[in-house]
Amino acid sequence: MATSGERGPTLDRAIGWILVALGFLIGSRVISDNSFFTHLATGNVILDTQAVPTADVFSYTAAGDPWTVQSWFASVTYRSIYEVAGLGAVRLLNGLVVSALVASLWRLTHRARTLLPRVLLTGSALTVGAMMWSPRPLLFGLLCFALAIEVVESPKRPLWLLVPIMWLWVNTHGSFPLMFIFLGAVGVGQLIDDRTFHRRDIEAGLWLIGGTLVGALNPVGFKLLTFPFELLAKREALEDVSEWMSPSWSRPSEWAFVLLLFVLLVSAKLGASWRHLLPAFGFFVTGLLAVRNINPAALALIVGAAPALAALPGTLDGNVRSISSRAIAALSGALFAIIAITVLTTPGIDYETYPVLEVDWLEERDLVAQPDVNLVHRDTTGNYLELRFGTDARVFMDDRYDMYPIEVIDDHAALYFGGDFAEILDRYEADAVLWESEGDFADWLRSDESEWTVSMDGDDWLIATPAG
Repeated sequence: MATSGERGPTLDRAIGWILVALGFLIGSRVISDNSFFTHLATGNVILDTQAVPTADVFSYTAAGDPWTVQSWFASVTYRSIYEVAGLGAVRLLNGLVVSALVASLWRLTHRARTLLPRVLLTGSALTVGAMMWSPRPLLFGLLCFALAIEVVESPKRPLWLLVPIMWLWVNTHGSFPLMFIFLGAVGVGQLIDDRTFHRRDIEAGLWLIGGTLVGALNPVGFKLLTFPFELLAKREALEDVSEWMSPSWSRPSEWAFVLLLFVLLVSAKLGASWRHLLPAFGFFVTGLLAVRNINPAALALIVGAAPALAALPGTLDGNVRSISSRAIAALSGALFAIIAITVLTTPGIDYETYPVLEVDWLEERDLVAQPDVNLVHRDTTGNYLELRFGTDARVFMDDRYDMYPIEVIDDHAALYFGGDFAEILDRYEADAVLWESEGDFADWLRSDESEWTVSMDGDDWLIATPAG
């Protein structure tokens, strides 16, 4: 029971700290994301050459082709921290970014008033994040999205904060146009509600434009502002990428996303304004189109649902201070300490899903990372090779689908889904193949028809070389 003399954090703040600690746990997990490998390798190139590359430096299939390094600042940040303090510190950085994101989400739910709907909304976002918040520049984009929404939605936040937020967003991830879409939907919703625009929304739009233009002050230049639109023009190249496909509804993160829609429908029934409903429903539709859109859509759904949920019955608003709130706060502090110690005393990267031993075998025989050797492999393997060998990697393909010629992307897909395997290998003058050990391509390599010899054949990977 709280008394007037109680000290310490409120229950609201203590629960927020617990959720932030869970975000820290999610963000600081052992790194296995293949995209991170290339970002780290790119940071090494930038620091070594003191310049951001403008052409591909990692592959033999697109060597010298134009490459816009949209996340250059994230790459430099990863590599700088790694050089100073190792991969454990990089994991801690990822954990802190997610912690800041969860803290922002918790603040964005304050309009729901009582703790139960606030915990439901933030907990749903954490469920999405547990599966999808991997250590990559996307996390910076999500954090900037949440912070920018806070600035727009809170009269207490000065609008000039949009300038540093947008600079960081433009220089770490190409999703920054989402804020213009969000603010535009907010303005249209406000027009439906009151038949007029709010002056603050108009001013926010001007600050948003200014911050984005300031974002062009970078080593890459104005290309970062046009890159998202160039990416949309390459939609054909992204059709076979899992995160650009529609949700399969087989993962908890996707069902948590559906739960947020249900909560939004409840808020609509409770009389939510169009200012909040229109952007939320609009972003939900984008989540139906591509898995990668679920992350920002979840943020928009939380912001849209929270205000109307204040009408739900309940009195536990979290403003009390008690022994319980102090205990919860102490628990969150202990969780932070335990997680940080664990991160610093465990391996930084999990290589379990990568062909480490197979690449060792290839390296011993000069069949990888050699100037006259063309190795054919999966895209995710390419990211691993770049981390391991840097600019000497000479990869066939990695996950930079925005950069590779469509012919290379199509040939990679044909090797995975089925095609004229012999013609593709001949065209790239392949000297060796490192591929998954199951599938039509692997079966063809093992057959007499292929004229290839399988030199290593394991449970997960095989290596093949031309017969003779």
